[in-house]
Amino acid sequence: MITAIHIELNALCILILYAIAHQSLANVNQQMNRVLFRCMVYGVIIQLALDILWRLVEGRLFPGAIMANRVINALYLATGVILGCIWYLYVLETLGYAINRRLQTIVMLPGLFFLGLNVVSIGTEWVFTISPENVYAHGPLFWLQMIGAYGMLSVSLIHLVIRSLSRNRSVPRHAIRSLLSFYFIPVVGAIVALFYTGMPGAWTCAAISLAIIYINDQDNEIIRDGLTGLNNRKTLDGVFGEYVKQEKPDHSLYLFMMDLDSFKHINDTFGHPVGDRALVAAANMLSASMVKRKGILVRYGGDEFLVMGFFDGDGDAEAFRQSIQQHFDDYTRENKPPYRFAVSIGYARHTEGMTLNALVEQADSELYREKQRTKAGLSGA
Repeated sequence: MITAIHIELNALCILILYAIAHQSLANVNQQMNRVLFRCMVYGVIIQLALDILWRLVEGRLFPGAIMANRVINALYLATGVILGCIWYLYVLETLGYAINRRLQTIVMLPGLFFLGLNVVSIGTEWVFTISPENVYAHGPLFWLQMIGAYGMLSVSLIHLVIRSLSRNRSVPRHAIRSLLSFYFIPVVGAIVALFYTGMPGAWTCAAISLAIIYINDQDNEIIRDGLTGLNNRKTLDGVFGEYVKQEKPDHSLYLFMMDLDSFKHINDTFGHPVGDRALVAAANMLSASMVKRKGILVRYGGDEFLVMGFFDGDGDAEAFRQSIQQHFDDYTRENKPPYRFAVSIGYARHTEGMTLNALVEQADSELYREKQRTKAGLSGA
């Protein structure tokens, strides 16, 4: 009964993963991370299918059953290491590493080695053995197989933990958290399977983790900016409507428009990768400015950012504006970027009956006047 449930769960996971792979393939955005993620999905589908076949063959005696069991186990064990290698490449790509052919070859070498070792084990029984009763057992080199399988996953996990603890914010935190969540459910599944034979194991749970990652990524694509991890402008209409309902006489709704000074100069002089890092740094400083404040921070487009939230009058709003500029001054003093790194800010207060577009236009007009004053000050200096 338990085996039948396990097979049904695996079959259901295969259908779900196939739908995800098909949808991913149809997406016009075929960047490296999507290709690697799809390889992971196909690999887990193969593992689930092999697991189903193994449960149908294990312990049964029919012509060719023992050889079939050997081939299934060889492929199952080898694919586990190969998937660990692909996952490591996916993690590296997400963390910003350039996935060139040389790196791919180096990372995939352990997978190719264990593929050969398990294929050889069909005859030598080094990694696994199949008894005359057609029952699987560990071979004398199974410990090496475990090092290969869990070693690749552990290395990628170490990368993620180090990056999550570092001050480097080139990768949005939500992306790192999403990858870290991949490990939790399969580990729980593997532990449960150790004590309850026949229960869904690591790969069934890995399928669930991949589905969760895919759903999170789709959600983030809709409401988040891919570079900075901030909300995008699509979120504004709904939030504005809710905030207007919450406004009070002593707790007014303000909207801030801001953009980086001389951002075009940064891109033209130092290149777009440097410009992207400047945008990420700006997003992190703006996020730090929002701590303990109720509001929403949005990358409005290009080098423009928007903050909408509640303030206790013009004095509080002006103090917030100055605190943002102080964050930029502190960053420049500590990091000494080779370009001028500053922000111009304009803000407006919401009044009864004012639409979101009108509020944005008023704040944008204030931003324009602020930029003119900044240019005049720089030229005068």
